[in-house]
Amino acid sequence: MAKPTRKRRQPNQKPFIVGVANDLSEYASVRVFAESASDAEDTISEMLHRGELTMLEFERGDDREGPYTCDVREDEGDHKYVDLTVKDGAVIPPKPFKLRCPHCGYTGKEPSEHGGTFRLLSDTTIWREIVRVRPAKKAQPRTLVVEGLSDKYDEDPEKNDRIECRACLKEFDLPKDLPVDYI
Repeated sequence: MAKPTRKRRQPNQKPFIVGVANDLSEYASVRVFAESASDAEDTISEMLHRGELTMLEFERGDDREGPYTCDVREDEGDHKYVDLTVKDGAVIPPKPFKLRCPHCGYTGKEPSEHGGTFRLLSDTTIWREIVRVRPAKKAQPRTLVVEGLSDKYDEDPEKNDRIECRACLKEFDLPKDLPVDYI
């Protein structure tokens, strides 16, 4: 009777987020699978030293001796976007982006019953002129009276870009690495 072969025990790896700074103001987040936070940081430090993470995109600032690791923490699933993922000392290529609603699976191949397929939503700052503060009367509370017409601050950039699915009308994040080209 042959002896059973023992399975080699895999190390107990878990995900960590390692911050990589290029200068004093530009950062990237790298998800690393490692046994400990110090192993995760060491892995990224070594890869940076060997020049293996040149694909990290930084807007160049003062280039003060960067890039270098600046912090590390356990990945608690709250990090929706990371710039790279590293496992067993190698970069895992990102999956190509496909426009698909994470809530209902809609792909936009056919128009939805709500019209259209997907929409890009952004928050903008608008302003209205304040006319006066109307004092409280009997059952009416004190009220701020403003002009009905509004205007947009042109110098204020749009914020919080996200995608709306026209099938289920729910929103989801626009990937950080997916640029928007307005036509």
